[in-house]
Amino acid sequence: FRSSETVEKAEVDEKKFNFLYSDDKSSYFMDNISYDQISMLNNLIGDKVNLLKENLEVTITLLEEKPISIELPKNIKCRVELTDGVVKGQTAASSYKPAKLDNGLTITVPPFIESGDEIVIDSRNLEYVKKNN
Repeated sequence: FRSSETVEKAEVDEKKFNFLYSDDKSSYFMDNISYDQISMLNNLIGDKVNLLKENLEVTITLLEEKPISIELPKNIKCRVELTDGVVKGQTAASSYKPAKLDNGLTITVPPFIESGDEIVIDSRNLEYVKKNN
């Protein structure tokens, strides 16, 4: 653009929605105030679609009443379905191990995390934050 040109600013809205359910193509949300329902294509949501749980409150950015992006809460609780046991003699630097979560994601967790534990992960980078007591 040249400095003499003007660009019209896009007007976007951010609204709180509760997650309802997902199918193969889309995820469905309900407006917390008006109870209107909207859908958003799963390919727009990306890997975060696996973090969506019933009644999870999210913020959706709308452009002309159409969803364009989604923001999940920073921390999400998940349950570890399967992880390896601790290998004796493993050094602290290499002690993180893979763990499969109840939502299908696989992340790395510290050695003290066991199958069945509830953990908190960061929804922005899908990394382990802490063990949930």
